[in-house]
Amino acid sequence: MGLFDKKFCDICGEKIGLLGNRKLEDGNMCKDCAKKLSPFFSDRRSSTIDEIKQQLEYREQNKVALKSFRPNLTFGDGKKIYVDMANGNFVVSNFSPNNWDDENPDVMALSSIMSCNLKIDEDKDEIYTQGKDGQRVSYNPPRYKFYYNFILEFAVNNPYFDDFRVQLNTFRIEGMGTMEYNKYQQMAMEVINTLTPGRGGAMPNMMNGGMPMNNGMPMNQGFAPANAYGQPQANPYAQPNPYGQPQANPYAQPNPYGQPQANPYAQPNPYGQPQQANPYAQQNPYGQPQQANPYAQQNPYAQPQQTNPYGQQNAYAQQPQQAPVSQGWVCPACNATNDSGAFCACCGTPKAN
Repeated sequence: MGLFDKKFCDICGEKIGLLGNRKLEDGNMCKDCAKKLSPFFSDRRSSTIDEIKQQLEYREQNKVALKSFRPNLTFGDGKKIYVDMANGNFVVSNFSPNNWDDENPDVMALSSIMSCNLKIDEDKDEIYTQGKDGQRVSYNPPRYKFYYNFILEFAVNNPYFDDFRVQLNTFRIEGMGTMEYNKYQQMAMEVINTLTPGRGGAMPNMMNGGMPMNNGMPMNQGFAPANAYGQPQANPYAQPNPYGQPQANPYAQPNPYGQPQANPYAQPNPYGQPQQANPYAQQNPYGQPQQANPYAQQNPYAQPQQTNPYGQQNAYAQQPQQAPVSQGWVCPACNATNDSGAFCACCGTPKAN
């Protein structure tokens, strides 16, 4: 058989036109039959005629399944992921549901997904400046603009293909941490949590190694990974409070009396009264309000305390002296004793000075 001999399709029997042959392991297939295969199928050359016929039967059954497919979730801008949560199926297509007749995208069960991982491809363009002669020259050191594509990598349990990729963004995203960057990163994690609930998926893996990683998460992304229940987690390293309440201070101990404790070192008042503002103030044993000066002593005589800075009673303080009591005098003439007066009561002699 010559190189330019006419060939016939071993699938449909039609004559294969020029440049229209698609080689199989044991025969030939026309381009029209090849279009009917799954868009994710890539092992044609090593497939037999019987294997191709089996797949085409599966593809006819897929058309019937598409008629009952009712998507209620859609992800992506270019190639889209449609999800029918009620029936547990999903479809990946470049077209809207109204244009699926020619494409016939595969209806896959969510349970067939083995893994779903996010891969961020990084690309860069050098930024130049203008030299003295007007020519374009590089900066020293060189400067770059970085661009990113968000790609979901699926591994599935399907008899005709094992994996496929879906790029969520149509145009590459300029700059890390921008609104567009965060939008597609959030979208990717929503897809992972929706299609593989409770299992999650691997966080971004840089194609060119340009992104610093931290426990599988790109650092400084401004994005909190979803937890096992699909809710965003503000801090990926925060530990839940074992008592179910948010814990402001992880080292604060609960008050054994059931009340919030403002000062972890404050001790409860043994007399059951509210604790004093000064943790070192002692309760007055006589039940009176404590004095302003903790070192002031109670006046044992209940008198107002003197202004003596030492606050002690002066033991040597003298009482005020009274006026001297007048004494009697002896008359120099008759030696009679007189209690008072300036003249002797017996002889009348004047009192000597």
